[in-house]
Amino acid sequence: MSTQRPEASPHYWYGDEADRARSVAVLEALRSYRAAETAMRRRSQESMGMGENDLIAMRYLLRAQEQGRAVGPKELAQYLGITSASITVLLDRLERNGHIHREPSPFDRRALIIVPTVPTDELAAATLGEVRPELVEVVEHLSPEDARTIIDFFDSMRDAVDEIDNHVAPHTARRDERG
Repeated sequence: MSTQRPEASPHYWYGDEADRARSVAVLEALRSYRAAETAMRRRSQESMGMGENDLIAMRYLLRAQEQGRAVGPKELAQYLGITSASITVLLDRLERNGHIHREPSPFDRRALIIVPTVPTDELAAATLGEVRPELVEVVEHLSPEDARTIIDFFDSMRDAVDEIDNHVAPHTARRDERG
């Protein structure tokens, strides 16, 4: 019995209909999960009074601190993709709420570095992405092979999304320039 597909399939660009249906079902399940995760993250943000960029900034700062790296406002603004005026507003808000403080850079007296304060357990969990025990319990039931398959799948999906973003961004910028 041959496992090769006929060369002249009427749906050659989609593959077999069963393959397409399975692919769509996986992507729909992923979309549904992402919506639920987004809602959970939004509830956490609201309970802590922090926005998405605040959490992303704190995660970046805390990871940099773990790595022994100093981060300045310019680097953080570039990472977040926001303007210098917007980073100033964001940093003012984080400092006012006690999440960061600014210090003179040890490398350049004219520059500042952003230092995260020791986070509360709730903030650490939200910013560092600590996983809820309920979610760990679901994953603990996977076999090592299934876990490896899922990790590989998410890594490939992330790479595909990043590649799409790389191709879409220049077109979007050109469209915005045209008005």
